[in-house]
Amino acid sequence: MASSTLKIALDPVKSRTDCREWSLPSEAVGPIGALVRKLDGYAVLRDEDRKALAGLASYVRSVGRYTVLVEQECAADHALIVCSGFACRYKRRISGRRLILAYLIPGDHCDRGALYGYPLDHTIETLTPGQIAKVPRGHYLDMLEGHPRIALAFQRAKLAEEATAREWMTNIGMRLGPERMAHLLCELLERHGSIGQVTNDQFDLPLTQADLADALGLTSVHVNRVLQALRRDGLIALRGRRLRILAPRRLSELGEFEARYL
Repeated sequence: MASSTLKIALDPVKSRTDCREWSLPSEAVGPIGALVRKLDGYAVLRDEDRKALAGLASYVRSVGRYTVLVEQECAADHALIVCSGFACRYKRRISGRRLILAYLIPGDHCDRGALYGYPLDHTIETLTPGQIAKVPRGHYLDMLEGHPRIALAFQRAKLAEEATAREWMTNIGMRLGPERMAHLLCELLERHGSIGQVTNDQFDLPLTQADLADALGLTSVHVNRVLQALRRDGLIALRGRRLRILAPRRLSELGEFEARYL
């Protein structure tokens, strides 16, 4: 995989770039591979940790597009892990209008139900077909107790998730449409790169313009215009569901993107 040209901050344990160069053991190849790569970037995992994570593959199931995984005000009795495809967190008004609070890509997780049993204040739903692991509370808690490095990696991943939420708030509140889109695309390039899903600054982006609009606080029409402008300026190329960042440095400067929060 060609590494991204965007700036990557150093993790207190090791560089998140390091895990991109490592070959994963056979136990981690498969639907849990993205999770192992991600967590390995937040804490140095041992073989027994990777084997424990690989065991989660038995809970992986295929799901369709727009499948509600956890409804708002519901308390899940399991941890959710995205293994493939896109999911999201969102709030919806009575009018039906949706605001996407976060994109969940392979390797991302939600364990609030497994840890606390509290009802969510938002809905988690898939945006594309994919694979989701629903890990029962008992198994999840046993894994964290028996593998402190995994628990540490999950904790650090949550800190990055909180920082990402603040970046999204800043993006919507302080940037213009092209700047918002540039920042989001740079973030997605960085996040996909950390799990080995970027080649020559290209990655899959199977989202609709409505999905992008609801994450950026724009209309679908505005999103279309912004994407066309970025194409004309030679910053991106979008063919079907494949996005290529043609000028990563220029795009990051436009969006004022710094990857340290990830």
